[in-house]
Amino acid sequence: MRSLSLVVALATSLAACSSPRTAATHRPSPVPPPPSAAPAIPEVSREHLGPRDPIVVGSVARARDAELQFCYLEGVKQHPDLAGRLTVHVRIAGDGSVTEAAVESRSWDRGKGKGVEACVLNRISRWRFDQSAEKTAVYPLILLFSR
Repeated sequence: MRSLSLVVALATSLAACSSPRTAATHRPSPVPPPPSAAPAIPEVSREHLGPRDPIVVGSVARARDAELQFCYLEGVKQHPDLAGRLTVHVRIAGDGSVTEAAVESRSWDRGKGKGVEACVLNRISRWRFDQSAEKTAVYPLILLFSR
């Protein structure tokens, strides 16, 4: 029987920007617009939202593992010995949409697994996550496909 194991690297969620996060000790006071400028449309407050929890990201991914299993089973039809690990980095916007999904690494022959990889990336790019105060963050998904 073919199976998929999904591991979400919980401790290694990567912020989209490379600068380290620091706790703010004060809030800068807003700068009033110049008198000649049109009034700005206020941005919707997202302060009630926290950063996205990697455990929740993993839960969303596990809830959709049948989609990824389908991709793998389609690949096994052409390459019965296909098995291994696929690490995908998923960039999630603050609104919960996936803005990028890319293969970071693979343990199988790329030639044999490229159809599976394309299918997996296509499926993941359609996923939606809950909104978050994070503007954009990257989360690694480690997919283990075995026979």
